[in-house]
Amino acid sequence: MTRSTVSTLPVPGFIVDDSACEVDDLAFCGGVQVTVAAGEQWSAVVERAVAEGWTGVEALDGVPGTVADVVRANGAAHGQEVADTVAAVRTWDRAAEAQRTFPAVDCAFVDGGSRFQEQLADGALRYDLLDVAFLFRQGDYSAPIVDEVLAGALDVAVGARVPLADVRAAASALRTVHETPSESTPGHA
Repeated sequence: MTRSTVSTLPVPGFIVDDSACEVDDLAFCGGVQVTVAAGEQWSAVVERAVAEGWTGVEALDGVPGTVADVVRANGAAHGQEVADTVAAVRTWDRAAEAQRTFPAVDCAFVDGGSRFQEQLADGALRYDLLDVAFLFRQGDYSAPIVDEVLAGALDVAVGARVPLADVRAAASALRTVHETPSESTPGHA
């Protein structure tokens, strides 16, 4: 694959490949692959995605933790989950003492978890997440809103499409209003 535009943005931990639509590209037309270091704060990913017009995580604003925390737990909120945008996860496998990269299909994402929660006999996590490649669609509007609470906060009908920044702001406000100690577990809002 020839990459016409691969840039490291002035945000540490982000690498953006916006070369989709080339004849030999496997990404869907108009997609942007963004690789983010696992230690970056999840809120920075959502903020950057909304600012750049990368759809799919705008309702996940307010999900606490790092990229590793949110991916490990398959963070979800308001009808979106991180698994919807993950393309691949690069890890250090402590059991094999080797680096391994898992395409999304092999991440075993489930509600509230993934294969990256597997523990060794000593109780330590088997996989240290190194970075995560996300594949985002581009646009100014969200996918149709499916969560009734979020739709209510936005004052729109379920199924409406809303500017990304509006969804992010509403999700953040809902997180602030509804958060309780039991809900503050990394990955779930």
